Amino acid sequence: MAEKDPRTHLLERLADVRVAMLTTSEADGRLVTRPMGLQEAEQDGTLWFMTRASSDVADEAAQRPVNVAVQERSFWASVSGHGQVVRDDERKRKYWSAVNESFFGEGSTPEDPQIVLVRVDAESAQYWESAGAVATAVEVVKAKVTGGTAEPGDSTTVEF
Repeated sequence: MAEKDPRTHLLERLADVRVAMLTTSEADGRLVTRPMGLQEAEQDGTLWFMTRASSDVADEAAQRPVNVAVQERSFWASVSGHGQVVRDDERKRKYWSAVNESFFGEGSTPEDPQIVLVRVDAESAQYWESAGAVATAVEVVKAKVTGGTAEPGDSTTVEF
């Protein structure tokens, strides 16, 4: 059986992620990371988030490089790229949910101009996978017994 393309595999794994850590940088270079609901991971490497137009993340993501980090059980990923603010009511309606409404406030709607999308266009990514907690523990014990190095998983780098 042929191995799956690493980029395709990464994007399939990202499609299951609900919350990611989005890192932006302030004008002085200070990094700021916050949890954000990942609305969609498209097959071309575009990641979508929703925020308030007045938020720091909307301002910072549009001006400097960003990073998106995720962790789901035995999968970790770090995606680097550039962001931009997008005003698209149709796309906001597509992503709208009870969770989004509760985040933005009762009675809020996707048509609210103060709610915007942050689009992150991935440029590169690195991800790690392991066979799970038991396999990781076995690798650590094996390394300790043999004096070797634990190799609990694989790391892959992809470009977009």
